[in-house]
Amino acid sequence: MAFLSLLFGLGGAQSMIGSVPLDALLIEDTELAANISQYPVEDGTVISDHITREPERLAVSGVVTAAGITMFGAGGRSKLIATKEALRQIHEQRLPVTIVTGMDVYADYAMSNAKMSRTNEGEKLTLDCEFQKIEKAQLKQADIPPEKVSGQKGQGTNGKAGQTAAKGGKVDSSSVPQTNQSTLDEMFSGKIGPNESRTQFGSEVVAT
Repeated sequence: MAFLSLLFGLGGAQSMIGSVPLDALLIEDTELAANISQYPVEDGTVISDHITREPERLAVSGVVTAAGITMFGAGGRSKLIATKEALRQIHEQRLPVTIVTGMDVYADYAMSNAKMSRTNEGEKLTLDCEFQKIEKAQLKQADIPPEKVSGQKGQGTNGKAGQTAAKGGKVDSSSVPQTNQSTLDEMFSGKIGPNESRTQFGSEVVAT
């Protein structure tokens, strides 16, 4: 009786992969894996102080037959064709699926592999599918301290810019040579030659 219940789902919910019903569930393999850190130390031992949990994995093998449509004839193949098309859509559209078995309900799983086999022993498809649990990120909210958001005016996220209106230093005009303004006039009047000029240092006038 237990074997018939496993095969045909008597007395329990029918096994399904998404919207695909299984006429017989052959294998239900659940894998729980984790990574354990390993750090060798000087005394020859290995320190393992951290465990990283990996997503849960599921492997399902089942059979889909054409007997649900017609017992005899080629018309029952439409169920097999619809099964292959449904699995193709899950793969192409990367849809999350829910797998129902006689032991558990696996919600939010991604199909990582699907193999559909058909032989000449009858109108049936043998399905071997692998799934992995989808782990979604959880958003968290945190309170920001008031002193972080109520900064002084002109401050905050903007950095301090340099001052472009700073006053420059004063230059002593007595130390800079000043050219006599009447040199050009004297050249035209013939008082100095064309190769001569007058430079005034303080109160002294020197002919160059």
